[in-house]
Amino acid sequence: MITRQEFKDRAYREIILLDGGMGTLLQSRGLGIGQAPEEFNLNRAEVVEQSHRDFVEAGAQVILTNTFGGSRIKLDEYRLGNKAREINMNAVKLALKATNGTGVWVAGSIGPCGKYLKPVGKLDFAPAYHTFAEQVRYLANADVDLIIIETMSDIREARAAMMAARHNFDGPIIAQMTFADGRNTITGTDPLTALTVFEALEADAVGINCSTGPEEIYDAIKGILTKTILPLSVEPNAGMPRIKEGRTCFPASPEHLAEYARKFAEAGVNLIGACCGAGPRHIRAMAEAIKGIKPVMRERDCCRSRLASRGRTIEICDDLPVRMIGERINPTGRKKLRQELKDGKFHLVRREAIEQVKAGADILDVNVGVAGIDEPETMRMAIQVVQKAVDAPISIDSANPDALQAALEEIEGKPLINSVTAEDAKLDRVLPMAKHFGASILGLTLDENGIPSTVEERLELARKIVNRGLEIGLRHEDIFIDPLTLAVGAEPDKSLQSLTVLRLIKEQLGVTTVMGVSNVSFGLPNRALINRTFLSMALHNGLDLPIVNPFSESARQTIDTANILLNRDKGARVFIEAYGGVEDERAVAEADTRPIEEKLFDTILYGNREVIIQRIEEALDAGWDALGLNEKVLIPALQEVGKRYNSREFFLPQVILAAETMQDAFRRLKELFPTTEAENRGTIVLATVKGDVHDIGKNIVSTVLQNYGYKVIDLGKNVDTKDIVKIAKETKADFVGLSALMTTTMVEMGRIIHDLNEAGVNPAVIVGGAVVNKSFADEIGADGYGKDAMDAVRIIDLLVDGKA
Repeated sequence: MITRQEFKDRAYREIILLDGGMGTLLQSRGLGIGQAPEEFNLNRAEVVEQSHRDFVEAGAQVILTNTFGGSRIKLDEYRLGNKAREINMNAVKLALKATNGTGVWVAGSIGPCGKYLKPVGKLDFAPAYHTFAEQVRYLANADVDLIIIETMSDIREARAAMMAARHNFDGPIIAQMTFADGRNTITGTDPLTALTVFEALEADAVGINCSTGPEEIYDAIKGILTKTILPLSVEPNAGMPRIKEGRTCFPASPEHLAEYARKFAEAGVNLIGACCGAGPRHIRAMAEAIKGIKPVMRERDCCRSRLASRGRTIEICDDLPVRMIGERINPTGRKKLRQELKDGKFHLVRREAIEQVKAGADILDVNVGVAGIDEPETMRMAIQVVQKAVDAPISIDSANPDALQAALEEIEGKPLINSVTAEDAKLDRVLPMAKHFGASILGLTLDENGIPSTVEERLELARKIVNRGLEIGLRHEDIFIDPLTLAVGAEPDKSLQSLTVLRLIKEQLGVTTVMGVSNVSFGLPNRALINRTFLSMALHNGLDLPIVNPFSESARQTIDTANILLNRDKGARVFIEAYGGVEDERAVAEADTRPIEEKLFDTILYGNREVIIQRIEEALDAGWDALGLNEKVLIPALQEVGKRYNSREFFLPQVILAAETMQDAFRRLKELFPTTEAENRGTIVLATVKGDVHDIGKNIVSTVLQNYGYKVIDLGKNVDTKDIVKIAKETKADFVGLSALMTTTMVEMGRIIHDLNEAGVNPAVIVGGAVVNKSFADEIGADGYGKDAMDAVRIIDLLVDGKA
């Protein structure tokens, strides 16, 4: 094992060349369809070792072990889970043997476990973490030089893998995600958010791999070049795969990847390799192309701190507009919310999250502190509800360490822990937790003796929190301080003191500052006026993140105006957009008086499963019939989901939630469909092809098709070709829908079409999946290509109507 500093020193000194696509290389050397590449570590060891040697001889300086799918959960799909230790240990042994005496580093490869975590899938965080931790220990014990986490598309799974690696391996870790279109993963994470999460979890390099071709990765990596000084890595595919003479081929030539290798190096990337379809010839050409190029010394921009949700990063910088933390998910003084939390209901939590974000909140504070409840479990559920409802970073507001732990396990991005005091016992408990989960912390200037009476003492408590955080390994940018606001009516001199402490924290400690503003006016009339004035003074004294009620028009106006006066709103762009002749109507009403069909539409659109049946019953009571609701409200709502997915406003989590909500609604309405009027537009057999264990996209297609009046026979995932043909023949299916997410399994689609024709079964075949495109569909003779669920329905409808 090399040290983390050795790794970084070399990455800053020279461009490091990684190897190419092991899976596709093994496929060309005898790996069968549906066979786990990792099985070769046991029964075809000589092929694996020679493949490594070929990459070394081509010039690769880092070899990745043949363990991409080596986690126990993934291996279980191939009935190899009980051999996880042997597979991983043998893989490292083969790589070390192939690199012996060459100076080439061996990186333990860790890919996705094959199951999405909640809410995208059904896997909980803990088992995902433990399966990755087990694999990391095997790789570490076998003496890899570094760990590389790659091809992650779900940020929660990436967090679990990164945490498992950091807690079980002391050496360098490279963390990479795959971006479907160069902009976002299929679950909605952008490159800056991935960087934000990985940096906080102590990755030694961050990058992008697989995805599409080098062109898209080049555009994506450029967006984060100035956001970090960490080494950056790229491993593009050799283009999008095609089928040629029954085999999967990749169009990018060695010369094309070599051209981009030089472009990556000259742009500031430190580690360059390749992924699917790139063999030793590609690596040889890339080695020649980057020879003699020195790494670009990048400088990070002035951003002080970042917080992130699944798909949105909030940057806190002196030259960007002030950000706002919404305070309303808090039962203090709110009887209705308090009762809902006691009853285990979260409708108000969900509504407050949505409305606060609409009103301009950038970050949402979540507090569920109610006496007599199970706070950890309630907090866990509240975090789930908020993250499903909105894409905004979360401030976890609790003094209960168990509740913090529960929330941190559910978090999808990088949160803020609100809060920790300067008490030694609290610091000892909370700071390690923040480091463990990659969270920022909000420190309060009080200790066992309460809030100090002098400015100097409050400043010293702030300094203590900062120093303790740095000592344990938190970064300066991950420490926030709140000097605390006291009621001016009770202690008139303390509000001015708070402002002085705020200014000194900013000047002397340089950390991000937070302050809850509304406390200052407690017990006085016209609180809004006092709050607004105090907020303005606090912003002038260096407040970065005010905690406010985002429905307060005076608070929003104060922040928007301060941004202009402090030169944080360049060109008054935000101010003009907000107040340029448009009346502000963002205040939330306590009662939703819209027609039931509009409320039902939004319930599907935003996936509110908690109230969908209630909304359906309200619509039926209002005179709607079941078929009319399905055709005029539910289906248009799902069509809107599809439009927002295509425009990249929605991503996989929102689509899944909307589809599940739709499924609940359709199940209820189906009971009421008149038998004579219920339409069956055709029978469709759906399956994920042999060797492929991904089925989320297929499941969404199934739900949507059922709502459109089709009879769906879903065979599941990893389905053998003969079973698909058999069922299609027995059911006289009108359509067969095939899904594949892996380049090594997409070739199976062509074989299924061939076998259907040979058997005299002639349903129209529609294909889809992340690695599939229209060109591929045409090459294998498919009748249609659906890039997503709504597109698949459109194609099938056209075929039914004879228009395709």
